[in-house]
Amino acid sequence: MKPNKSEIIPLVRYLNAKLNKHILYKENKNKCGVYRWTNLVKGKSYIGSSISLYNRFRAYFSLGCLNNVRTGSSIISKALLKYGFKNFSLDIIEYCNPGVVIAREQYYLDKLKPEYNICNIAGSCLGRKHKEETILKNRVFTEEVRAKMRVAAKNRIITEEMRAKWRATAK
Repeated sequence: MKPNKSEIIPLVRYLNAKLNKHILYKENKNKCGVYRWTNLVKGKSYIGSSISLYNRFRAYFSLGCLNNVRTGSSIISKALLKYGFKNFSLDIIEYCNPGVVIAREQYYLDKLKPEYNICNIAGSCLGRKHKEETILKNRVFTEEVRAKMRVAAKNRIITEEMRAKWRATAK
């Protein structure tokens, strides 16, 4: 039986995340904690945590980040794009110290069983299941990239000018 999502009373609730984003940034600057996105249309939710809530929320409101192939492949990113921020509420469930934030996220993952979370283990991708087509695509892509890298490495000429630039960048 699924737990009742109203069992957790948030510290702060932003009913219209888009409308309240500047307040959200201001109130969460220099804070660490656990948060929950809730789709007001579907009732589904996502639990996340960050040692910098300000930076995490800035990333969520960046369309570049949400559309990014690597970071935008999460279910919550797709849902935010599909339904729009105005159809999501954002709750700050708990503020905590950085040393315990992952443990606190895990507590809420276990208690609330959010539908948008892909992984069942906080701070890890353990338990994430990929579709068979994705696994095959990644294998092919990886081999393709490796072959191109081998060819490029064989034909690469490293000049003294390039080495000087690398040294300057490293400093």
